[in-house]
Amino acid sequence: METNRKALADEYISLKSNYLALGKAHEQEVAKNEELSIELLNVVHTRHSLPQLRNNYSQVLANESLAELERVRAVVHHLSARKVKPEDIVASEHERRKVERHLLGNQDHIKVEIEKMKRTCDSQQQKLEERVVAMGKELQEAKRAIRNTQHKLAEQSAVLFTSQSQLKEVEAENSQLQLQLKELNQEYRYRLTQYIKDLAEYMDSKSNAAKGPSKEPADHAHMKCFVDSMLKDIRAAYKSREQQLAGAARGYKKRMQNLVRRHENLLIAYRMQREQIQSQGISEMDPGPPEFHFTITDSELLTSTIQELNQLREDKAKLETELNELKEKKRLHESSALGPFQRKLDEEGWAEIRKQLREFTHTTQEDLERERSQLLIRAIMAEEQLLELQEYVDKHLARYKQEILRLRKLVGIEAPRAFSAGASDTYLMQKPKRTISHEL
Repeated sequence: METNRKALADEYISLKSNYLALGKAHEQEVAKNEELSIELLNVVHTRHSLPQLRNNYSQVLANESLAELERVRAVVHHLSARKVKPEDIVASEHERRKVERHLLGNQDHIKVEIEKMKRTCDSQQQKLEERVVAMGKELQEAKRAIRNTQHKLAEQSAVLFTSQSQLKEVEAENSQLQLQLKELNQEYRYRLTQYIKDLAEYMDSKSNAAKGPSKEPADHAHMKCFVDSMLKDIRAAYKSREQQLAGAARGYKKRMQNLVRRHENLLIAYRMQREQIQSQGISEMDPGPPEFHFTITDSELLTSTIQELNQLREDKAKLETELNELKEKKRLHESSALGPFQRKLDEEGWAEIRKQLREFTHTTQEDLERERSQLLIRAIMAEEQLLELQEYVDKHLARYKQEILRLRKLVGIEAPRAFSAGASDTYLMQKPKRTISHEL
């Protein structure tokens, strides 16, 4: 049974490590998926803005050509409107032709530049399309990997849940077997004591029959006195060892309670520091993971109040995760459409929600911590009273037993045979008043 328990514990540890590793891989895949989505949005936005830039540039060049042509026409019209000399007309005609040739050359150059820009834009657009296709494939692969990881996580969670239930069953069975073993040890110890007493009485009676009735009665019970003293020493040693183990168990329990209390104080300080960092709104400073990641998971060290606190911390961590995801989606969805005033209003709304959430969590945790401290004080007082009553009962019960034995010896009543080794079937086992498991 101990081997099966160790094997299940090892399997539980390995499954838990695999579960944590798969969880980290899943978080990495989700982060990569978000990065690819953001990059894909940027590429689509760039692709959408390229034709507009190209049209703007072409329109600017055309406007410059039209402006130059209008200027030349205005000069020609101005010269033709005035009375000029024939040589001036020839010179102006020559200048006009020169300007027209210059304009025609500029138009050809502009057309060449436009063609170059078109080819450049087409090549860039083709590259962007290829990159979008490649990123789409990577996104599909990332989604497929995330689905596989989620499937593996679900399988590991099912196996982990099954192992935990099996471990609890084995622990309960082990506790029951330990209790049965303890009861059998007590029964066998009682039988052995009766065997030794019966053997001592038999030896004394045989020696009395062999020596005759002339001996004193004190000499006849030599073997019984020796056995009684030996059993008394054994009981004293056993009781001393039991008290020593009980004291060690109580000390260990107190140390673990102090450790849990210090751990809770550290968690409270960590929560306050994390809330201060979040309230300042500094995006460059990482506030750290939620306090639920640092809670103690051993159920033997946790009281019902601490377990309830851990459940609230887990719910708070889930709410924070969902809140961050919604904020990120909202920022990506409305970053291009919202104005600065609307963004400011949204930030103020989220700040108010975070403030209310912190106040609710702080108030709830204060109430639970206050209730926990009161319950701890009551539990410590009850434990001290129980120990005092247990010591009082043990001490007076032993004294009453000694008094009963002394009175029986004085009256001359022998112990009933129902308590002998031959009548062990009718023996009613007395429950131990103080055990190690009870102290734990």
